[in-house]
Amino acid sequence: MKRVLTISLCTFILVLSVFAVFRIDTNAKTADKNGFNIIIEDNDNKEKEKQAILERKKQEKQTKDKKETIKKETYTNTKTSTVKKAVPKKNPTTKTNSVKYGTFGRLYVPGYSVALYDFNVNTQSNLSLQTIVNNQDSAAYYINNGKYVIADHYYQGFSALANLNVGATSYIKFKDGSIIRYRMIKKSRGVNTGPDLVDNNGNSFFKMNSDIIMYTCYEDGIMVTLWNLA
Repeated sequence: MKRVLTISLCTFILVLSVFAVFRIDTNAKTADKNGFNIIIEDNDNKEKEKQAILERKKQEKQTKDKKETIKKETYTNTKTSTVKKAVPKKNPTTKTNSVKYGTFGRLYVPGYSVALYDFNVNTQSNLSLQTIVNNQDSAAYYINNGKYVIADHYYQGFSALANLNVGATSYIKFKDGSIIRYRMIKKSRGVNTGPDLVDNNGNSFFKMNSDIIMYTCYEDGIMVTLWNLA
């Protein structure tokens, strides 16, 4: 009986030992397995972090490239805009185009210039020769007794005739740029009788040789100048 109890006790102890060894081995394997899982999880995290870094660098590069593109486009647009908005040079003919030429042209004598209005082609019945002369920057141009005549007031600048000498030159300029030039051949005081212009001896200036007559009031009479084509 004692022997049987001893054998049973040994057998129980042996079983406990084997169970203990098996438990220890199982726990070790579990620990190894859990440890492997931890390593795998760590590697996954590192890989994800690496991918996140690469993605962030990719986005940063795309953002930088986009900024460079916008900068270039802005520079190009600014340059183009500057060219389009460039201010053109002033037209050198602007001043010339503002000059008054009247209905016939513009007279230039030394010290004086005036727009000529052709009374011969005037169609306004209420406009007299005197009205043309009275207007500022306006001289009358007409034909009388077969002669071309220019008349203006002394105080409006035609007093320049009194200061000229025989041989002086003048010209009439037209809108198209063409010019007719004259040279003074005679200067004399006279009287305006209405239908005629005569010198102090009663001789008509219309009968004297000339291509054009220019005159103005002077003292108690008129100052008359005769001109031929130059």
